[in-house]
Amino acid sequence: MFSHTTTVDQSGRITLPQPVLAALGVRASRKIKIIIELTESGVVIKSEHLATPITDRIAAMELPVADWEQMEQEIQAGRLE
Repeated sequence: MFSHTTTVDQSGRITLPQPVLAALGVRASRKIKIIIELTESGVVIKSEHLATPITDRIAAMELPVADWEQMEQEIQAGRLE
């Protein structure tokens, strides 16, 4: 986790520190879409390219997958949800 103190300017803007920008893949003068989510515990800021749906990220891992019948049996047995 990264912790940093910053101020809000008169226009309501904040400046993100360089390590955070680098983690988001943001470079100076590069225009990208940033997603800002308000959650119960705070604010989440992420670049659009890091906001890949979880199913796409899991599929990209090329993990071995049990057959559907075995998966259904595991769910019915209460071992998977």
